[in-house]
Amino acid sequence: MIVDSSCLIIFAKLNRINILLRLFGRIEIAGEVHKEAILEGLENKFEDSLILKNHLEKQQITVIELTKKYLELANKIQNLNNIGVGEAQTIALAKQLNKKELIIDESLARETAKSLDLKPIGSLRVLILAYQKNLLSEKEVKETVNKMIKLNFRISAFTLIRFWELFEKLKK
Repeated sequence: MIVDSSCLIIFAKLNRINILLRLFGRIEIAGEVHKEAILEGLENKFEDSLILKNHLEKQQITVIELTKKYLELANKIQNLNNIGVGEAQTIALAKQLNKKELIIDESLARETAKSLDLKPIGSLRVLILAYQKNLLSEKEVKETVNKMIKLNFRISAFTLIRFWELFEKLKK
């Protein structure tokens, strides 16, 4: 699965990269995501970056550089849609690898991905998938979301309400 920085960072901060690995097998990231989530984090001695580096060394995370064609697409996506370099490269990587799904949280980047016929999944959707596959219990989902909020995971009240409504429907 192709994953953007914010999702990688939050799951590393939660020490729950294993959820991504158990759901999707492999994590693929663009060069800029590697830079943002791992290299810059290591420079700042962030614990989550050490966790990500460990998974990278175990080859559970793979860095895939964009070809010239898709690097140009990423630049165009970034400039036209006013999104970050990491998000733009994540979207371009999905196109380069001819994959439909990617994990990306930022709303404008998600809308951009949809406009390019991709299916973005957010970090909260990952938790729902983990619950549906019995990788997380109801209690663990609730604890994880609460920890995400405490870690300043950016999420709108509207999105959080929708998440809990969907989660309640799944429980029935």
